[in-house]
Amino acid sequence: MASKKPWADLPKICPKFFGPTEKNLVLDGMRSIERFGIALYTNPSGRKVWRVEGRKIGGQRVRENFKVQAEAKARKAELEIESMNLSSGVGLRQTRLTDDQLAQAEAAFIKLQGQPLLTAVDYFIANGCLKTSDMTVQDAIQKFLAAKTTQTKLRPRTLKDYESRLKPILEFYGNRTLRSITRSELEQLIFKPGQAADTNNGNRRVLHALFAWCVDQDFAQANLVSKITTTARDDKEPEIMTVAEVKTFIKAAMTLKDGRMLPCTVLGLFMGLRPEEIARLEWKHVDLEQKLIRIQGDVAKMRHRRVIDIPENVISWLQQCTGKPIMPTNIRKDWDRIRRLTGYRGSFQRKGDENLKFWPPDVIRHTAVSYHLAYGKDENDTASWAGNSPTTIHTHYRGLVNPQDAAAFWSLTPVNLEASQ
Repeated sequence: MASKKPWADLPKICPKFFGPTEKNLVLDGMRSIERFGIALYTNPSGRKVWRVEGRKIGGQRVRENFKVQAEAKARKAELEIESMNLSSGVGLRQTRLTDDQLAQAEAAFIKLQGQPLLTAVDYFIANGCLKTSDMTVQDAIQKFLAAKTTQTKLRPRTLKDYESRLKPILEFYGNRTLRSITRSELEQLIFKPGQAADTNNGNRRVLHALFAWCVDQDFAQANLVSKITTTARDDKEPEIMTVAEVKTFIKAAMTLKDGRMLPCTVLGLFMGLRPEEIARLEWKHVDLEQKLIRIQGDVAKMRHRRVIDIPENVISWLQQCTGKPIMPTNIRKDWDRIRRLTGYRGSFQRKGDENLKFWPPDVIRHTAVSYHLAYGKDENDTASWAGNSPTTIHTHYRGLVNPQDAAAFWSLTPVNLEASQ
């Protein structure tokens, strides 16, 4: 009586496939590693079955269960013969590859559609794909910050900004691999409802730096942040102090605690130095005889050395600063007191601050640059003096101060300030 399953009689027809050795098939003296295996398997129901498992040519996976071992062996033999497919020209070859490796290789050839497999492998290796599989976001950030500290030698303030802006991606996706991060996930980190354009662009800048570095180090294949556009921002005129406010401000700096705040106030208000430049400046770089201040590369914001002239009235102000540190320690309370005496709120709101004006960002530097441009009327000269580009000077500072106020600003000295009070 014929078997119900077509492969049930194969053990009798092809006994050499069912001998004591099931690890290899032998055909015309050539040995080939089998594609399919048989194992005893327990179903979730607890029933034991014989499972035939493997891959066909092309990568198609086979997983079939049988109650009887003989049927499983018969099905395995049928699958092996089908894989050989000698009638269609597929022959046996000697190889060191496992069944799974052979199946993957055949699937790769099919996907490449005639393109050389080695060319694809070379591209895969050259583009760092092998290194992306295990690199997590947390590991990448640690290596990135370490490189920026030791190799690029970013300043502490910049590193702190990097750490702050990388904190969200570290918290949400720290254990994820770099290649698993999507563009939409990065966009959610960069753009948040109600967030200012400068904050968005700052977040994008730091994430772009991270992924660009990872691509350069072969930890990532592409910088997804480069495809994310920056947030458009509305141009606003820089807010500056009036001449009357300048007088009140510098008078307060002169009188508060024996003038300990006077050096940093003068260098910011009359020389346009940035807070970080003032903090790194030393008196040896201030030459009152030559009327020059040398901003070294390790002091300047963009690490570009510049030498700036000291205006005549500023010489007299700096002479008042002899023996005082350029940037004293623990200045927040003193700084807030000077601001409040000038009509502006302090760093942290307290009772009575609601009646004062908000302190505009970078108002001291904006004041210096605006009055310098209005007095000299030379954008290139002001750009060199302030450490900016002529385009920035023209775009942001032109026309903020009239010539009369500029003349009054640059004529202020300790003597005539006292006389005007």
